Amino acid sequence: MSIITHASRYRRTGFCILSALTLLPLQAVALHSIPAADEVLIREKVVAGQQDKVFAAASGRELGFRGFNVSGEVKLAESGFKAFKNSEDAQVSLGLLKDKTGANLIRYTLAWEGVQPQPGQVDEDYLAALSQQIAIAADLGLYVLLDYHSDLYSRHTFTADSGDTGNGAPRWAVSDVYGKDDCGLPCQLTWAAHKQSDSAVRNAMRGFWADHWALNQDLADIELYLPALDQCVDIAGGQAGNSVTVGGWSCHGGANQRWHYRQDGTLRSLTDTGQCLDVAGAKTAAGTDIQVYQCNGSSAQQFMADAYGRVHAVLDLNKCLSLNNGNVQLDECVAASQVTDSHQQFQLRDAATGLSLMPQLDFVQSQFVWQLGEMLNYLQTHLTAAQRAMIIGVDPVNEPFDGGIGNMSYADWDNEVLWPFYQRVRAEMDQRGWSNTPVFAEPMVFWSSIAGAVAPATGGHHLTYQPGDGFVFNSHFYDQARMGVNDLTVARNGSYFSNIDQIRDEARYLNITPFLSEFGMWLDGWGHTDTERVVNATYQGMESSDRVSGKDRYVDFYTPLISGTQWQWDYYYDNHQELQNGNPQRVMTDDDAWNGENFSVIRDYGQNYNINAELVQRAYPRALQGDLLHFSYEGRVPDRAGDRMNYHSIRVSLPPLFSEREFLRNTEFSFAAWRGRLSDAPTEIYWPRHLAKEQLTVITDAGIFPAATLSAAVTQQADEVVMISDRGAGTGQRVFIWDDVTEGENSDSLHFALLIHGDAGLSGEELADLQAGIRYQLAQGKSPVYLTGSMTHSGYSADKGTAANGFSLINARSGLCLDVAGARSWNGTNVQSYPCNGSNAQRWFYDANSGYLKSALGNKCLDHGGQLRDNGKAVIWDCVNSDNLRWNLQPDAQGYQLIPRSSDAYALDAYGTEDSSNVGLWSRHQGAQQRWKMQF
Repeated sequence: MSIITHASRYRRTGFCILSALTLLPLQAVALHSIPAADEVLIREKVVAGQQDKVFAAASGRELGFRGFNVSGEVKLAESGFKAFKNSEDAQVSLGLLKDKTGANLIRYTLAWEGVQPQPGQVDEDYLAALSQQIAIAADLGLYVLLDYHSDLYSRHTFTADSGDTGNGAPRWAVSDVYGKDDCGLPCQLTWAAHKQSDSAVRNAMRGFWADHWALNQDLADIELYLPALDQCVDIAGGQAGNSVTVGGWSCHGGANQRWHYRQDGTLRSLTDTGQCLDVAGAKTAAGTDIQVYQCNGSSAQQFMADAYGRVHAVLDLNKCLSLNNGNVQLDECVAASQVTDSHQQFQLRDAATGLSLMPQLDFVQSQFVWQLGEMLNYLQTHLTAAQRAMIIGVDPVNEPFDGGIGNMSYADWDNEVLWPFYQRVRAEMDQRGWSNTPVFAEPMVFWSSIAGAVAPATGGHHLTYQPGDGFVFNSHFYDQARMGVNDLTVARNGSYFSNIDQIRDEARYLNITPFLSEFGMWLDGWGHTDTERVVNATYQGMESSDRVSGKDRYVDFYTPLISGTQWQWDYYYDNHQELQNGNPQRVMTDDDAWNGENFSVIRDYGQNYNINAELVQRAYPRALQGDLLHFSYEGRVPDRAGDRMNYHSIRVSLPPLFSEREFLRNTEFSFAAWRGRLSDAPTEIYWPRHLAKEQLTVITDAGIFPAATLSAAVTQQADEVVMISDRGAGTGQRVFIWDDVTEGENSDSLHFALLIHGDAGLSGEELADLQAGIRYQLAQGKSPVYLTGSMTHSGYSADKGTAANGFSLINARSGLCLDVAGARSWNGTNVQSYPCNGSNAQRWFYDANSGYLKSALGNKCLDHGGQLRDNGKAVIWDCVNSDNLRWNLQPDAQGYQLIPRSSDAYALDAYGTEDSSNVGLWSRHQGAQQRWKMQF
C-alpha cells in the first residue's frame, strides 16, 4: 500500500495531513476488525441545532440502507401470494440482487390473504415459506423490512371481467355489501383512480379503517342496545309496517326490539321478517330518520356494525345510527375515540340472554392486527436470533388511502383513523415481544401528491403528538406530475430536492426517522418520463439537497441521508401465468402481470437488467463512524438516449492559493463527510462492481490512497483504508475507512472520504491540493460538492465551468487581476493590474509540464523576454519553444509565486495597486505584491 502525503508542503498554510502509514501505539487505538452485521437501532443526532433521528448500529455507527422491493409477485395468486414461489428461487434471486447491486436491505412483501385465509386462523404453510425466504435474505446479509403489501385494499371487490384488480385483504374481509368494481373512464387511464372513483374499493377501505364486522354469519335474534341510555332500538307502536319510525325505548324483550342481522347487511324485524331497518327516502343527510320498510335489497337497508359499537349506513359509510331526542337517525359518525357512552354506541347482544355478542364477532381490522401478531410469533420461533436481528421493521399497510373522509379534515383523519391503527399495531408488536422493532408508518398516499387537480395533496404536519422511536416515517415518492400531464419537462439535475426534503421535514415534525420504501418509474419512459433520469434524480434527492445553500450550486453542508427501497425486483418478470381475478380468459404473462405495471429492474430471472445497470449499481454509505453530514454519488448514469448525466463535481478553495477550483467533472466519484467519532468500527462505503476496483483512488482527511494500492486486509495502521469484496468475484467492494483517536479529536472533528474512479488525470500534487481544499471547505461549513450542467428548476447561478476554462490570477496586495492590456492579442502587449471582470483578457491556463501560462486571447503566453532583472518586462507572445515563456507556480503561505524557470531569483511582481499599474519581474521577496491566487 502506498500513500501520498504533502504535510511539509502545506504546513505553512495551516494544514498538516496525517500520514496513514503511521502506526499508533496499540493502547491508543482499538484493534481494527471487519465488523459483522448488527441489530438496527434508532438514535438522535443534532447538527447546527437541527435534530434528526437516524438508523444506527449498537456499535454507535450511523447506518444507511439501499435496496429493492421484493416483490410485486406477492400480488399474484400464481405464487400463493408470496414474493417467491419457492426457497430455491429466493436463494438465486436474492443472491443476484446482493451480488449485482450491493443492496443491504429488501422490503419483503407478504399478503394478509396469504397469512389468514379465515378469521381466527393462520396458514402455517404460508408462514413457513415466509420464514424460509426471510432466513435466506438474512443469511445473505440483507436486512429485511416486512411489508404487508396491499393495493386497492383487495382483489375481492373486482369481478372476473374487471379490467383491473387489487391485492391484500382476504375474501372473508370483503363483504359483498360493499359492492363490486364500478369505476369507469378514470380507471381506464390509471388503476390508481379506483382509490377515488370506485365505490366498492372505497367502501371496503373505509370498512377496514372503521373496523367493520366481517358479516360472515347470520345473527338470528339480537337487540341493538344503547348503553349510554340503557335503551334498545324499538319500532314505534310495536308493529312493523312501511315507514314506521324507529326510536329508543327501555329494553323489554318484545319482538319490536329484536332483529335478525343477516350477512347481506339487513336488520329484519322479528315482528315481521319482511320488514327491514331502512334509511327513510334513501337520503344521507344528517338527521334523516331511520324507519322500517318492506325489505327490498337496496343499500338503504344495509348496515355495517363496527368494533366500537357504531352502526354505519352502507348508503354512506361515514354516516352512523344515532339516537337523537328519542329517534334513531343518521348522523356523521363520531370518531372511534369518542364512541364510548355516546348516542352512537350500540351493542349487539343476544336477545335471550342479554349478553354482548361483540367479543364473538370478527372485526376486520382487529383480525388483521391479531394475525400480524401471530405472524411475528411464528418468525420469533422459526428464525435464529441473528436472522431475527436482521428484521428492521414492519410496514403494516401499503399506500393507505381514506376511502372517503365525510366531514372530517385530513388532519382529523390522521389523528382519528390512521395513527390509531398504527398505535394498535405498535401495541400488538410490544405484546408479542417485538418492542425494539419499529412500525414503518406510511402517510396517507396523497399527502405530498404532485398530480395536480386529479389528486391534490392532503398535506402533512397533521398529527397532534410525536409518536416516538417505535415508529419510522415511511413515505413513497413517484413523480405523478411527469407520469401524468402536469409536468412535461425533462428531469435534470436537482429535480427532486424539494420533494424529498418534504419527507425529511415531515419526519422532523414527527421526530422520527425517515424512510422511502417505494420510488421508481415505469420502464418504457422517455423524454419527461425517462426512467433513468427520474430514478437517478430520486436517488440524488435521497442523498443531498441545496435548500440551505440556496442556488449557488453547492449542495448543503448538512442533509440527512434517506434510506430506501426501489420498486421493484421481480424475479419472474415477463414469465408470469396469472389469471386476473381468476378469469382463464385473462391470462397475464408480460411485464409485472398486475394492472399493466412495468417496473421491475430485472428480467430473464435476474440474468439481465431492464434498465441501465449503472442506474442501480451505486455507491452508498452503509455505515459512518460518526454523524453523517452529507453524501453525494456521481455515477455518470446514461439516460434513455445514452447521454451521460453528469450532475456533480468537486469545487474547493484553499486560501491563499486558489478559490473555487474544480476537480472531477465528468468523473465517477462518491463523497461522504461526517462529524465526530462515535464508534471504534469504521466507516463503510459500498463501491459498485462496474467500476474497476483496481482503479479506485481514495482520499480521506488523513491520507491519499492512489489506485491499485488499497490493502485487501486489515494491517492495523492508523487511519487505514481497506477494500474487500462484498461477496466474492464479480461483486462490488466494501471500502472501510478508519478514523483512529488522535490528539485534538473531539465530537466536532470533521472527516471525509472521497472515492474516485481512477485518478481523473490528477498528479500527486493536484491530489494533495484536492485533499487540502476539501479540508478547508468543510472547516468553513460548506460542502465541496458542486452541481454541474443544466438544472431542472430556474434561479441557479451559471455553471462556473470546468478547470479547463482557466482561471484569473488575483494579486494578494492589490486585489486586482493579471490583465492583458486592452485585451489585445498581438505580440509584445504588456500585462497589467486591472479590476477583475471575468473577461478573456484575465483568463489564463497553466501547463505544469511545459511551464506555459497561456492567455485565453489566442495562442499567446506570458513572456519575460529574457529580462531577468528588476523591472524586467512581462508581455504576451506567441507560445513558441522558448525558456522565456516557461514559469513555475510555487505555493507558500501567502499564495503562488510565478517564477521564471530560467532563474528562481525573480518573480512576477505587481508594481502598484492602481488600475492599469504595470506588472513585471523583480527580485524575489516575501511581499504580497509577488503573491497570486487562482480564481476559478
